[in-house]
Amino acid sequence: MSAIESDKPRRDGTDPLYIQLFGGINKSANENLPWTEFSRYPWAGGAFVALGKETSPLWGWRAAVRFNRNKSRNVQKCEAGDTWGWNSLGLFGDVTFDLTDAVGRKPYANRVFNLKAFAGIGAAYTFGFDNVPLSYTDKYSSESHLLPAARVGLTATWNIAGNWRLGAELSHTLSADNFNGVKAGFPMDGRTNLSVGLAYLFDKKKRLEKTAEPIVYDNRLRMMPALPFIMPKAEQEKHRTIMGRAFLDFPVNETVIYPKYRRNPQELRRICATIDSALFDKTMQVTSISLHGYASPESPYSNNTRLAKGRTAALMGFISRKYKIPASLFHNQYTPEDWYNLRGFVATEGRRRVKGDIWYENASILETPETPDCVTRNRTELLRIIDLNIDADQKEDMLKKVDGGEPYRWLLQNVYPGLRHTDYIIEYVVRNYPVKVARRLIYTHPEALSLNEMYRVAQSCEEGSDDWLDALTIAAKQYPDDKTANLNAACACVKTRRLTDAKRFLANAGDSEQARYLSDIIKAMEGRANWKMENGRVVIIND
Repeated sequence: MSAIESDKPRRDGTDPLYIQLFGGINKSANENLPWTEFSRYPWAGGAFVALGKETSPLWGWRAAVRFNRNKSRNVQKCEAGDTWGWNSLGLFGDVTFDLTDAVGRKPYANRVFNLKAFAGIGAAYTFGFDNVPLSYTDKYSSESHLLPAARVGLTATWNIAGNWRLGAELSHTLSADNFNGVKAGFPMDGRTNLSVGLAYLFDKKKRLEKTAEPIVYDNRLRMMPALPFIMPKAEQEKHRTIMGRAFLDFPVNETVIYPKYRRNPQELRRICATIDSALFDKTMQVTSISLHGYASPESPYSNNTRLAKGRTAALMGFISRKYKIPASLFHNQYTPEDWYNLRGFVATEGRRRVKGDIWYENASILETPETPDCVTRNRTELLRIIDLNIDADQKEDMLKKVDGGEPYRWLLQNVYPGLRHTDYIIEYVVRNYPVKVARRLIYTHPEALSLNEMYRVAQSCEEGSDDWLDALTIAAKQYPDDKTANLNAACACVKTRRLTDAKRFLANAGDSEQARYLSDIIKAMEGRANWKMENGRVVIIND
């Protein structure tokens, strides 16, 4: 089950550049007026102008120039109770921290009050000392000096209109004086300021309140429920078929196969390798062989009929002698002129159909050269002639006249050789194999095994092992259209947590109850649906 945290507004953005103009009162203290006598500090005043900016929602900077008129008792009480006045002009660099953003939960757009803390360092220039005696017994100085200083404080502002803010600031400044050193070892003076004023925010843009992304807790199914494997039905008799296409070379007008003529050595080896691979087990029984011979349409139709028929019979004789198959099992057909495949090439400019088109053949494909312009620009006329329902020889003569015969000469040289071929289909029966033999054949000759035999191979392996997974996925690849094979392969991938592969096999497993249930398990394992367990089964809820 999934849980989503309630939405909470986020603080985002920073205050823009702002200027402050404040004025107010202060009280000063030094070594002759301790903190315990704060209420007796004399009042004075001051003002400052500051420029600042936030660099993040919490932190910022500020530079301030402050003028103060200071008053304090500058001699010991036993000598005189007079106060002494002087001026100071200070320059400070502050670091600001936004306390409201740090602790606040209210959206910024709805916030009127803001409180910042600050701390800074700088320098103060003292001048304008009152011309009065300070001490009759101790040395002192009334000359102007540049003094190091530090300060801390709080600034509060209220939004009053647009970019304007009303503010108040409380600060305390410490400076290291050397003009009234009438008390040795205590060179620090302090001043507390309380100021009020106005602040203006330049080009303040409205902060956009962003809603936090919902937190979705991981609700993926971790345990492995029982998976809906199905035992495939056993085949009563295992019928198999191999198909191929032979491109044998014959001398002009001959129908005899010469094993060493031109490309025939390679072609005969390829044909034999295909048949040998399928009929690897001598107990296999061939039940039927169908041969269909084709000739190309470049000579008289009657002669092509003789050639197609004779060359088909030649291949039958070769296979019969090689594999000792009786002639009664052969079923021969022939097409004198292969206009169908000629039309297909001209219409699509595709490569001619050659060896390698059948799934189990590994020979390289001999591709027709790129179609020249003479064929492309005359395609419509060539197709019109090919589609005519007239005498084949008359049709051939018409092709030879298109564009001076240039397209015909190119087709004759590059396409017609591929039209001279014999297609064969061999049907045979395979025996049943014990699991021990089937475990070897599943890697070398999976086509000889039934789905039931492959499933029993998987059962003989440790569930979840590589051999177990191989057996079930090889079954699905060998029988790609079988729904049971794909379902079992998908279950195996789920068991080994290969969910991407599982979904690929499941797409070909149909819409059975088992397939739908496995889809629910995958959704739960990926966290794409809310789920619960009932009686050991995954149940999708609110899907």
